[in-house]
Amino acid sequence: MKEPTTPRGWAAFLGKIWPHGFPIDVKTMAMEYSARFPDSILAIKEAEVENFEGALCPVRDKWAILYNPGITSPGRVNFTLAHELGHYLVHRHKSPGGFECGEQQLAGLDRNAARKAMEQEADEFASHILMPTHDFDRQIRRADFTFDLLENCVSRYDVSRTAAALKWVDRTSECAAVVAATNGFVLWNWRSKRARQRGIWFDRGSELPSDSWAASPAVVSPDTYGVRHDEGVWHDQEAVRELAVFAPRHEMTISVLVYENDEPKDGFENEIVSDSFDRFTKRN
Repeated sequence: MKEPTTPRGWAAFLGKIWPHGFPIDVKTMAMEYSARFPDSILAIKEAEVENFEGALCPVRDKWAILYNPGITSPGRVNFTLAHELGHYLVHRHKSPGGFECGEQQLAGLDRNAARKAMEQEADEFASHILMPTHDFDRQIRRADFTFDLLENCVSRYDVSRTAAALKWVDRTSECAAVVAATNGFVLWNWRSKRARQRGIWFDRGSELPSDSWAASPAVVSPDTYGVRHDEGVWHDQEAVRELAVFAPRHEMTISVLVYENDEPKDGFENEIVSDSFDRFTKRN
């Protein structure tokens, strides 16, 4: 059987032959499947290196996947391992020196275009192998985005809240966005198809709205639906529902924004504006 060459192709291929359910045991998958190659994965283990979260390293004529034990979220560890497995399957022949993936790379902020593209592809593989589209769509069908839904996805797929939120934004037909911020300023944003069509965008480095939940961590959500903001907070002309996830260790906040009015005010759709921040990371 001819093997795939793309991130999604590999995810679909492995998903079909993997005999177990969810969540995906990435360690077992990586060790068992790579054993068929001469340059197999020799080990997957912790490595206390401050500058990276995960790495794919050559070891003589084989490979090792390393991950930082300082990552406290099991879901984030799982996504990191899947990310490195994506590098192994798709990129190891392109980059024989391996990969060291720190926060800048995992947030899509690498200035090297070729490396940035490979990081995005590794994320794409991780997202699709851990949260296959057909199964994910069944979990979110006819359901509002709430903290309960988010936690159900986190538990089912053993991923971080950020990864699950990004997947939801990718799959929803609603106008929605994920905005990541650090120290009160936007770091990156990721938008649904509907939001891109409407030209919704948040400039990197722009200040968070002062009345947003992300800027007010002491606020407690009244229920699983998050906090509803009137016009003038996240959008000049419409109300927005915000669900915020706080990661104090990384001095980051992740806001999921769901726009209540899904119709353009001017009666026509803006052309799709492509993201200058091309992917995410994005895990807490």
